[in-house]
Amino acid sequence: MNNFVAYFYKMNINNIICCNHYYSFIYNNYLYHLYEIDNNININHVININKNLIHHTLVSEIIMNKDGNYISTFNNKNYILIKILVSDDKKITLNEINDLANSLYVEDLNINWGILWSKKIDYLEDLINENGKKYPIIVDTFNYFVGLAENAIAYYNDIVIPNNYKYVISHKKIRISDSVLTLYNPLNIIIDYQVRDIAEYIKNAFFLNNNKILDELNDYLKINQLSYVDVKLLISRLLYPSFYFDLYEDILIDGKSERIIIPIIDKLPSFEKYLADIINYFKRNYNIPEIPWLKN
Repeated sequence: MNNFVAYFYKMNINNIICCNHYYSFIYNNYLYHLYEIDNNININHVININKNLIHHTLVSEIIMNKDGNYISTFNNKNYILIKILVSDDKKITLNEINDLANSLYVEDLNINWGILWSKKIDYLEDLINENGKKYPIIVDTFNYFVGLAENAIAYYNDIVIPNNYKYVISHKKIRISDSVLTLYNPLNIIIDYQVRDIAEYIKNAFFLNNNKILDELNDYLKINQLSYVDVKLLISRLLYPSFYFDLYEDILIDGKSERIIIPIIDKLPSFEKYLADIINYFKRNYNIPEIPWLKN
């Protein structure tokens, strides 16, 4: 890959490191990551967002190659080079999520979590129907999490989104155990509801034993007064078990051990209480609908 980088980007490097999902190297005191991308990525959309963000945020910058293209093809594989502008060991915070989210607003998008989640369930059901005999733990737990997802869909479908709703910078996946490299990675950035990342942060906080989440929410809400619609969207997202479905795909698609979901299963009673506590926290100031099975 040294020769690849030298040819396409005119950077002479001696030491490129192969990581899990990318190559990494340092050039002129800057860290660079080289990612292989699939054909499903909407590169024009990614580039457009990146151009809008690089001048006033720390989002990593996608670099053109010698031909003025953002994609470099080698051995029938497509690559994107990204220049990193943040510390790779700094952890994600709610305030950092908020700062990036508020850097770009978009209106008139057609985002419907209910439809997306329903399609996801159908897809995962097909996977388990084809491979269920190999994964007894998933078979035993899958219906519970589908039930959670269906609760999330029902809750979401009751929300009326205003025509002038402003969508913000969000992420495909985000975990509070990640560094800000994930937060500012343009390949991970999407446009979505403001509370998408907040909800994922809150859910991850539980499984990482973060006992300060209510304090963090208090600090966040001092800066951002969420609307009634936003709070309902947040609750629907909290109900959706993305943490389980992500591991499900890690197991069935990436071949990881089925046992990685056991810590989640063991914590389910505590997680239900956690969800009830978070919902009660918001009910102090918002007249949001009850979720009877989650009452303390």
